Amino acid sequence: MKYLVTDLEKILNAKRVNITSNVEITGIAIDSRKVKQGDLFIPFLGENVDGHNYIESAFEKGAAASLSLKDDFVSDNNIIYVNDSYEAIQTLAKHYLESLNAKTIAITGSNGKTTTKDIITSVLSTKYKVHKTQGNFNNELGVPITILAAPEDSEILVLEMGADGFGQLDFLSKLVEPDYTVITNIGESHIEFFKSREGIAKAKFEITNGMKKDGYFVYNGDEVLLKTLVDSSDINATSCGENSYNDIILENYTITRNKIDFKLNISNEQYFTKLKGKHNLYNIMFATAIASKIGLTNEEIRKAIENTVEITGMRLQSIPYKEDSLIINDAYNASPTSMKAGVDVVSSYDDFDYKTLVLGSMFELGPNEVNYHGEVGEYISENTNDIDLVISVGELAENITKQIKNDKIKTLHFPTTAEVSEYLKNNKHKNEVILFKASRSMKLETIIEEITK
Repeated sequence: MKYLVTDLEKILNAKRVNITSNVEITGIAIDSRKVKQGDLFIPFLGENVDGHNYIESAFEKGAAASLSLKDDFVSDNNIIYVNDSYEAIQTLAKHYLESLNAKTIAITGSNGKTTTKDIITSVLSTKYKVHKTQGNFNNELGVPITILAAPEDSEILVLEMGADGFGQLDFLSKLVEPDYTVITNIGESHIEFFKSREGIAKAKFEITNGMKKDGYFVYNGDEVLLKTLVDSSDINATSCGENSYNDIILENYTITRNKIDFKLNISNEQYFTKLKGKHNLYNIMFATAIASKIGLTNEEIRKAIENTVEITGMRLQSIPYKEDSLIINDAYNASPTSMKAGVDVVSSYDDFDYKTLVLGSMFELGPNEVNYHGEVGEYISENTNDIDLVISVGELAENITKQIKNDKIKTLHFPTTAEVSEYLKNNKHKNEVILFKASRSMKLETIIEEITK
């Protein structure tokens, strides 16, 4: 981005300005410690922190200008006085996005947002200049920050969008006005805020509210809640799934330790991916639908999928363990749906002698949180025949192991990650695969760090 200070005065409809030098602004910063030369510093007012206290520090690091919410803030540098920092950054992001000659893809879902974002970016980057959301910058602040960080020659923006309440995706969708939207699935994440899966589906479907009239919606057609919403709308949509009524159909697949071979109805060619888990085949179908609409051929898409190996960390990340074993780090976050998917990944491997699941507590599941954990335990009991050990960690996670009634599966519970680390270090099995899965705040990656020292 490139704006003069006087440009921002008009764009942000500033109350007033103190312009000492009409210099060029080339970026933004909301943390004074991360300011780069030419940045616009945007201070926020919080319960415990007042960003105005760091404005002068931002200038010392090279900031070209700063916003101020306080009319009485005085500085010898460029200050633009506004009413609201959130509104200012969102307004600037919308203006910058409109100046770019770029297509926008907005992605949401209970699970799989980040992986789908990474796959879409990987595929489209073979032909276009693509800018994507970094980390989980997917809310009312993160999306504008992502937009404003896009290079001026970006041809496609891939924007992850999250929500823990109604209206958030409506706002973000209307801010971005995406050309393409994707809903990966409807799970149980944040169900305490939405009350039901039907509520989650309606909230996620808000991502289509700001979509351009000629835009396209791509979704999991096997999810009845989404199919019902699409059928009652007039949007252009492409459905992906295993059922025969879908537009893109997963016809068959074979899972091994190193890859998944699969077939889609849209091509006579056989596909393969090095990504793990059947659920990633759905994410690949979403990427295939988007790439096809944008202009890639089936052969270009197939080759790009085969070369997609790197996705954001702690999403089914493979880590060699000792001389003969494997750790699967899927500890970034968890819901019952994604935890079951992780279990399926381990269960699908036929070439390990011992299979261990380390499953931690899941949060934001509302009043039925105990039952949701218990359902995971029941799922393991009823749907897996080769899991050897399940370790639960955390108070809520104990309900997982309590509901495992399969005598062939050993269960253990530990209150803390430190105790799990100690047990695993002293009980290593030959040719073992270990899955780590829990909500972010459980920090199961600390166990991995400890046992791989």
